[in-house]
Amino acid sequence: MNELRTALRSELVSQLGVKGVLTDETGLFSGGLLDSLSVMDLVGFVEGKIGRAIPPAEITLANFDSIDSIVRYSRTLVSNGASA
Repeated sequence: MNELRTALRSELVSQLGVKGVLTDETGLFSGGLLDSLSVMDLVGFVEGKIGRAIPPAEITLANFDSIDSIVRYSRTLVSNGASA
């Protein structure tokens, strides 16, 4: 999952336009760095990296508001064997 963490950081800066200090705990949506239009790009990126589909009901602020929460959620999704 460290590879996902590194890839997320790169994607957020280069493709999604996040500027400023970006830590693993930075609130992406709650902090105003990303908007509702960015969520689908972010989800698609994560799905591609982990090889799993993310159920729409699980696209929540709790699961996608920071790099840490995305990695934690992705680890749970992969370990539960959710189908792609």
